[in-house]
Amino acid sequence: MEEVIFGSNIMQLFIALILVSTFMILGSTRLYSCVRAFGIQSFLLACVATVVGISTGKIDLYIVALLTLIIKAAVIPYIFIYIIREIKVKREIDLYVGISPSLIIGGILVVISYYLIRSISVITELSSFALSASMSLVSIGLFIMISRKKAIMQMLGILIMENGLFLGAISLTNGMPLLVELGIFFDVLIGVLIMGILIFRINKTFETIDTDMLKNLIG
Repeated sequence: MEEVIFGSNIMQLFIALILVSTFMILGSTRLYSCVRAFGIQSFLLACVATVVGISTGKIDLYIVALLTLIIKAAVIPYIFIYIIREIKVKREIDLYVGISPSLIIGGILVVISYYLIRSISVITELSSFALSASMSLVSIGLFIMISRKKAIMQMLGILIMENGLFLGAISLTNGMPLLVELGIFFDVLIGVLIMGILIFRINKTFETIDTDMLKNLIG
């Protein structure tokens, strides 16, 4: 019984830290810092998968945790940093929504997610906490997509949303079948590579990755 309580407390700690890493992205104007915070968030997701694997005894979850650690916490941040260095963009200066309002909106989204999930009948307190955190990540990721002008930050927003869905799946259903997880990891990696190539081409052609400026080219 004590092991179950300890595992639940560790899960809640990791999930809380995942939310903190999301606010680190919201509160930063430096692309490098945002990418590192995403890497930390992905590392914490790998920790969540490991804890769930220990508590359920599923070997598949250890493989999922390892893939999360390699692909999301290492490979994808490396690709982002490589792109940032090559196109020589260091700051996410132009925002549709400022840093302070972004943090306030992020907090509001977390509160809304919490109370929405509390109104749903779930099995345990941990499930409620995990599902509200998952919903928070999805909504904040969507907000980052629409409130940041740089294409690379919009890519990060998509990946944060995917992390939120991953957190919900791993916490509430103890993971999907391994074949499905492998397919998702493959799709995410290929998607990042394709979006990275597109960013290189956009920057080479128009000398900017500011999507607000690119809108002026329409017509």
